[in-house]
Amino acid sequence: MKKNRYLLWAICLIIGFFLSGCASYKTQMLPVENLPQIGTRQASIIKETPRSKILVDLIKRAEQQIDAKEPDAAFSTLERALGIDAQDPVLWHLMAQVQLMRGNFDQAEQLAKKSNLLAVRNPSLRKKNGDIIARSRKLRDETSN
Repeated sequence: MKKNRYLLWAICLIIGFFLSGCASYKTQMLPVENLPQIGTRQASIIKETPRSKILVDLIKRAEQQIDAKEPDAAFSTLERALGIDAQDPVLWHLMAQVQLMRGNFDQAEQLAKKSNLLAVRNPSLRKKNGDIIARSRKLRDETSN
């Protein structure tokens, strides 16, 4: 009989600890607009940090190579820059320009879209990306006919 009593007390104690733990646990529901979206950066968590000197130099070099109609050299420069900061929308925009120069219209469009995802607070860059998307679609349609 004592054995059953101790068992009953142990069960009550375990249930009590369990219930007290559940009672103090509070869940916090996030509003839908604060939930992260797959494949995008949220404007509220984007931190505007200045580019490093090496990144600025690589961007300038890539722009000069694009202006000089050297897409292979620009591509190589931009790959190095993306290894430093793959979240910079300007780098993806320049990569889209390079792919457009190379005649890779599908890739140019996809890279411009990626740049747009990262350029939440940069409407002028988003417009430039829109121009690349429109040009790549037009050129793709012209070459497929």
